[in-house]
Amino acid sequence: MKSTRTRAIVVTATMALTLSAAPTFAADPLAASSPAASSTAQKYTYDFRTGATTDPQAAPIVKKLLAALPKDWQARRAAFLAKTGAEPGPVGRSIEAQLTGAKCEPTALNAYVEKITAGIPLPRLFVLALVGAFDYPTYDALIYGSRTDADYSLTPGTTGKVRYTTSVARGFWDIESGDIAVMGMHSNMVVDRARVIRTVQTIFGVSAADAAQLADLIIPLILDTKQLRDGNNPMFSLNAFAFTAEGQAGLEGIGDRIVMGEGIIKALRDTGNIEVGPQMVLSHEYGHHVQFENHAYPAQTSPENTRMMELMADAYGAYLDSHREGLNFNAERVNGAIALAHLVGDCAVNNPGHHGTPSQRAAAASWGASLAKSNGTTVLPSKQVQALFLKALPAILKH
Repeated sequence: MKSTRTRAIVVTATMALTLSAAPTFAADPLAASSPAASSTAQKYTYDFRTGATTDPQAAPIVKKLLAALPKDWQARRAAFLAKTGAEPGPVGRSIEAQLTGAKCEPTALNAYVEKITAGIPLPRLFVLALVGAFDYPTYDALIYGSRTDADYSLTPGTTGKVRYTTSVARGFWDIESGDIAVMGMHSNMVVDRARVIRTVQTIFGVSAADAAQLADLIIPLILDTKQLRDGNNPMFSLNAFAFTAEGQAGLEGIGDRIVMGEGIIKALRDTGNIEVGPQMVLSHEYGHHVQFENHAYPAQTSPENTRMMELMADAYGAYLDSHREGLNFNAERVNGAIALAHLVGDCAVNNPGHHGTPSQRAAAASWGASLAKSNGTTVLPSKQVQALFLKALPAILKH
């Protein structure tokens, strides 16, 4: 593999998430104590570029955090993201949109996200989102994850489905894929001091002492927020991604991987999509590895290019799920996979991370499933599937 890409998966990064407009504020150090707290996002300003805020509850904590960070901390984080190809996760983006007043049409998973963020004080959300804490499990798994380490075990209850799908995909697609490690990530990583310290060091390039100081500010905020459940809130791992590092200086030792967040699995279970959800998610991510091997990624990142690659991964995933030589889903399960693709569409059409609208996601999956069912036992070369998809893309985009 030659390209270096990280892609957040079907369910999470594909959603445009929105927080409740007026969350209930908890009685804790960052919670406002007056009725005006419900309009905090409208009353105060939150600058995610500099960390500046007029919120009196958040400002003192931000000041302490910034004191432990280098002056160019934002540039250092941006360099880390650019080097790894990682993208900020959907929860952090959602919080930023809420606090800065950005508007977006809700998606079908909105209610679930509102449920897991309900009651968390907006000032606290700002502080944690500012330093990227909601993505720490992702960055930790990306850099340090190992399928032989219990800290990165797959979520119980879906391990069999994930491993079986991986085995089928390896024999199905015509790419070199034996080196892809499939592993999990867990929300409570964010309260593991040693792992938070090394993750903060990696992201911001700070000393161990400064990283420890940051960890000792961040972790108590999480532990002191009832709704974050001692770090076990699924919002910290509501993500999954495919990653390859070959050809990227400084990342050569990191193996190819697919990481499945336990938060995604919980979201699939809680929204009634656990029957086919893990397979569809894994198949989608495997589709990205097909793209990596085939050098399919455009040189430039744009909303249109990201959407094209994500819809193609949906098509690859549904092709694998539906094909007789693949997972051989029956009609009911195929419909479930298409419904899941629809569920995770987003409306952020001008965002570089746009993955396609719900209707476009469903159309891409439906196209992949139809192609699979029309092939009998013949498995088309992956590059041929890609070429056929690109011809079909204009029609898919009309949905």
